[in-house]
Amino acid sequence: MTRKLLSLALSAGLSTIALAGAANAETRLVKQADVSENHIAFVYGGDIWVADRDGANPRQLTTRQAPEMMPHFSPDGETIAFSATYDGNTDVYTIPVSGGAPTRLTWHPGADVVSGWTPDGDNILFMSRREMTSGRSAQAWHVSASGGFPTKIMDAVVMDGRWDSDGEKLAYQPYNTAHRGASGWRNHRGGSTPPIWVLDPASGDWEEVPHENGSDTNPIWVGDDVYFLSDRSGMKNLWKYDSGDKSVEMVTNQETWDINWARAHGNDILFTTTAGDMVMFDTRRGRTRAVDVTLNPDSPEARPHWKNAMPNMTFAGLSPTGKRAVVTARGDVYTVPLDDGSTRNLTRSAGAKESTALWSPKGGEIAYLSDATRKNRVVITDQSGAELRSFDLGDDDYQLVTWSADGGKIIIGDNHLAVWSMDTATGALTKIYTDNRRSGVNVSLSPDGNWLAYTKARANYFNDVFLYSFADGSHTQLTDGMSHAASPAFSPDGKHLFFAASTNAGPTAVGLDMSTQERPIRFGLYAAVLAADGKSPLLPKAGDEAVKSDEEPAKKENGNGEKSDKKSEKKDEKATKVDLDGLTDRIVALPVAERSYRSLQVAHDGGLFFLEFPQPGGTIEPNGRNGGNVAKLMRFDFKAKKASKAMDRVTGYSLSADGKMVIVATPERALMTAKAAKDIKAKKLNTSDVKAFINPREEWAQIFDEAWRLEHQYFYAANMHGLDWDGVYEKYRPLVDHVATRADLNRLIVDMISELEVGHNRAGGGDLYRDAPVATGMLGADLRIVDGKYQVARIYDGENWNPFVKAPLAAPGIGVTEGDFIHAVNGAPVDGASNIFAHFANTVGKQVTLTVSTDGTETREVVVEPIGNERQLRHWAWVEGNRKAVEAATDGRVGYVYLPNTAGGGFTYFNRMFFAQSDKKAMIIDERQNGGGQAANYITDVLSRQYLSSWLDRDGLTFETPGGAVFGPKVMLIDQDAGSGGDFLPYSFKRMGIGKLIGKRTWGGLIGISANPRLIDGGFLTVPFFRFYTPEGEWRVENEGVAPDIDVTLDPTQVNAGVDVQLNRAIQEVLSELETYEPIKRHTPPALPTELGG
Repeated sequence: MTRKLLSLALSAGLSTIALAGAANAETRLVKQADVSENHIAFVYGGDIWVADRDGANPRQLTTRQAPEMMPHFSPDGETIAFSATYDGNTDVYTIPVSGGAPTRLTWHPGADVVSGWTPDGDNILFMSRREMTSGRSAQAWHVSASGGFPTKIMDAVVMDGRWDSDGEKLAYQPYNTAHRGASGWRNHRGGSTPPIWVLDPASGDWEEVPHENGSDTNPIWVGDDVYFLSDRSGMKNLWKYDSGDKSVEMVTNQETWDINWARAHGNDILFTTTAGDMVMFDTRRGRTRAVDVTLNPDSPEARPHWKNAMPNMTFAGLSPTGKRAVVTARGDVYTVPLDDGSTRNLTRSAGAKESTALWSPKGGEIAYLSDATRKNRVVITDQSGAELRSFDLGDDDYQLVTWSADGGKIIIGDNHLAVWSMDTATGALTKIYTDNRRSGVNVSLSPDGNWLAYTKARANYFNDVFLYSFADGSHTQLTDGMSHAASPAFSPDGKHLFFAASTNAGPTAVGLDMSTQERPIRFGLYAAVLAADGKSPLLPKAGDEAVKSDEEPAKKENGNGEKSDKKSEKKDEKATKVDLDGLTDRIVALPVAERSYRSLQVAHDGGLFFLEFPQPGGTIEPNGRNGGNVAKLMRFDFKAKKASKAMDRVTGYSLSADGKMVIVATPERALMTAKAAKDIKAKKLNTSDVKAFINPREEWAQIFDEAWRLEHQYFYAANMHGLDWDGVYEKYRPLVDHVATRADLNRLIVDMISELEVGHNRAGGGDLYRDAPVATGMLGADLRIVDGKYQVARIYDGENWNPFVKAPLAAPGIGVTEGDFIHAVNGAPVDGASNIFAHFANTVGKQVTLTVSTDGTETREVVVEPIGNERQLRHWAWVEGNRKAVEAATDGRVGYVYLPNTAGGGFTYFNRMFFAQSDKKAMIIDERQNGGGQAANYITDVLSRQYLSSWLDRDGLTFETPGGAVFGPKVMLIDQDAGSGGDFLPYSFKRMGIGKLIGKRTWGGLIGISANPRLIDGGFLTVPFFRFYTPEGEWRVENEGVAPDIDVTLDPTQVNAGVDVQLNRAIQEVLSELETYEPIKRHTPPALPTELGG
């Protein structure tokens, strides 16, 4: 029987690591360097350092453990502006080059990322998404070096930029690259290949630096020329744009490491490489020289320390009689007492990851997987952790699934869909079966260990239940293929095999399809009577007296504080009798309602436990509630012949081997234990001592090695696209010695996996240092300075039909209107010389008193509750603004639908907006900045519906089949920030001939993710493991994108004037198509019949 609660993490290899910054050793992984007349500044280990221009005399300028980044010298070289994530938020700060306390300049809850200074040194240039409707874009802002309210430079999007020496022209990168943040994608050639634009905001004149299909980034001025980084030649190098003759040339020739950052002062450019080397480039002579630094940092993140391991729990179960729980967490194996004894860490492994620990039903042994040798092996120990034996498994990734009752075999699954039986004495492996799809390992061992019940997927995406005989190696299909079966579970007496089966699962079977959204799936519960002479578990009991023998054997303790007898023990050891002939005909349905059931297990008394999950689409829970993955633990009682709730709010559970105890996981990641009885009285398991002693440097080495190994094990193409993956390891592995923070490690892993040059290849998260957050409250409004006072320029009123989006100033009764002034916050005066957001720190969800006025003189007080994020308010205002603009420009004939992604949000938006406008003659679908998710077949199916009929009711309007359809012209807006599912949607829209695509080429990423496990500290790695190809058998879209039929660039001058040229072009196109469109819906029925039978 399967006993596991959950299995979230598998394993990989390890190595050792030296101390970063060892004496007399050059320090690498330096990043974000800037240069002034006398100094260089750079980031190492999340801190800002300053040194002489040749790298000598380095000193640490910032000392807080929270990360600092993006240092930029003021024009006079006396001050450094930088961004820091203090108090859990990224804001703009300044600090003297000579040292001192940082001065905070921004307080907005959005990230404010420093990009430079104005040439006069009065203002700091930073990028912020604070007014954007999507996280994939930003805008350029100024904040005075002396403080005050930031001002937006322009509405056009800007990801990075610098002013020329006159402060009149901005050289900037208008949108993001594919290789950034957590995303590792070198040499991207899809739509996210930004150019460099040079704009004079005052005149509106702009030009594009000659651009090829590559990513041009990091523009910097040297005199009148613009230098920038580009990967157009393959390796990212420094290029020069001559503003006079408009020519472009490559001026460096890096061959091993990309240049990833550059800043200039005078005629010198200081750049850093992926390896964290600094190099000075003399633009006059065309020469480079290395700038080496040797640092000896404090590196507080690297200090060994104790850590609560439970947030990184990946697996839990019980000992055979439930006296202890076995828990896998943070790469170690623990046993935790339910009552007597202390918590034991059985492994205490430094720099290795143990996973999926199982307790032998015989009681004396514990097995787990370990990657201590950089290959997976099964380790079997006694209860104290002393190793008894171990067996190497090789390079593949594995999970231990269940242990036979006699202790002789362990069932193991691997990452290639194979399921194995391992002999626990010899380690010999026998392959039992290989699944056809990645649907998980769902197995159950018979009580005597002679049979394995398992599910296996067929070509129709349905699972069937099979029985495998260990005696002769035969496989027998139990279910008939006309249902989707799941979760087989043998009864403890070996007489029955229980399982769940659904006959309506077909529409939900392919989770990649959006058409599976909000589809209920109904499972029934079934029992197969295994022996030909066996009985249904539902048969009534006769109630007769049992005939006893003359001698009743004495009972003895069975190790669980209860009495047992040899007769019952001998009975338990009887062979499970399975008669294969006619087995399918002996399937009995249990009298339960069909609902979403999973995870069947049978208790010692025959009670059938299972989980009941909420049906998708049934409810929308308040923010913060994990509704979809939270179940009820149910128990079916065969005597009462009904199911009842045993426990609420459960995410997983497991029974002890004797079936008498249960351990339950909750959404809060707590573990609860109880007797497996009708009425569960659960007690929280004391896991306070599940702690790990972490040596970060050893753990970082293990994480790096595992990430490299998981890429090799899970990447969809076993040939790694011809890349020498061992060579990649040898190239990047030495840099682990220079890692000083977990964030450094993430950056290194991202750069390593980027060598594969594919999309969706990401790494991030993990045990990052985070300050305790101090959230800044927002009013859901645009503010501006008028006559030195704060004025409410616009109030965002949210959505009437979304109870979870609050608009603080729009609530009825508040009494604040656009044009009102704010004079004080909680009694503290505010004016244009101060930053009003500083007064909203730590106010989210709390009552705040605003002193306001209409004309700036007569004041009144109002009480509001600020919100933590106003992006949803701004987003919906933008969407509604577009819808109303389309409606106005087309006299109400054309509808507008926005799709933020192709997952749940996109499904909700489409249903909300499309069907409400299905009476329109034509439709504009806007998927710009679409975040992807699923293959949106549901949307294209609805958009391509064909008119079949109309129907006449005696009263009211006629109606059509299909209903909820628009049969007229349709166009789709796309752009470079739409990707993944946002690539597949326009691809299918175009392939199906639904309409034209307008805008810019999409991102171009159609290799899917989410098969491999998380890393030891909870960090994520998304290895691309399945790839799209066309019906013609061509690899398309990946690293290419979907091209528009009508190419339209978002002209920054038009954007600054409030004009959406792409939307306007869509309106123009759909109106043009409407001119020749002949409506096909018949609103007028034919004449009524005048004769019977007509």
